[in-house]
Amino acid sequence: MINKKKVKLNKAEQATGVQSPKRVSRKTLRRRRIIKRALGMLGIVLVAAAAIFAAMKLLFVVRTTEVKGSEIFTAKEITDFIAIPEEENIFRVKSDEIEQLLVEEFTYIDNVQVIKRLPDRIEINVEDSTESFFTTDGEKYTVYSQSFKKLRNSTEPPVNAVWLDIEMDNEEKMSLVKNMLDLFSKYEQNDITKISVSDENMIKAVYDNRIEIDFGTVLDIDYKIKMCKKILDEKIPEEEKGTIDATEGGEVVYKRQ
Repeated sequence: MINKKKVKLNKAEQATGVQSPKRVSRKTLRRRRIIKRALGMLGIVLVAAAAIFAAMKLLFVVRTTEVKGSEIFTAKEITDFIAIPEEENIFRVKSDEIEQLLVEEFTYIDNVQVIKRLPDRIEINVEDSTESFFTTDGEKYTVYSQSFKKLRNSTEPPVNAVWLDIEMDNEEKMSLVKNMLDLFSKYEQNDITKISVSDENMIKAVYDNRIEIDFGTVLDIDYKIKMCKKILDEKIPEEEKGTIDATEGGEVVYKRQ
């Protein structure tokens, strides 16, 4: 048996036979307004997003790739290698990956900086590797760049490179060498031709292939290098050979050979 719920009609409804709509509460009306407003805002956001996407597709595409700095490789060699797709979106170009790839794949590239020039240009600044250092086992020579990147093996020492008489994989010794190179640069002592680090208590260098310098320990190395620079500039004639004893921080002694 179906139970039919009886609907009670008021007099107006009884006269017309039509049931009046139910009265909606203020809370329900407020909720409906909020939903309507949210849907409107969502529509605006979607339209704006579509407009931005279209603008990026049309405006921010790579039309020019400019290569600067290299005297070894041509711009075409570099752009052909990285092969940025035609009209690629500039924001999709991964600068760090290009920088790493070029340094890894081009032996004589030491550093790369990729700059995005909006709206449509990529600038690639290249620093070539220079043969700055070498090590030797007595028979062959291993040549390194200014950032200690391995460049090549050779049967002859490179010209105008500093001989590093150390184990290149020894982090502690390499840290000492880098510190010394910074100090040589600080005091404009540019003619160092050899650096030897047996340990932190036996640090030596050679100036211009003719003056041997014994620094002893790393203690007061800044002051020692500064004083050696003063002696080399003021007291040692050109072409003269000799030794400098800088093992005592307070006294630096030069002996003519």
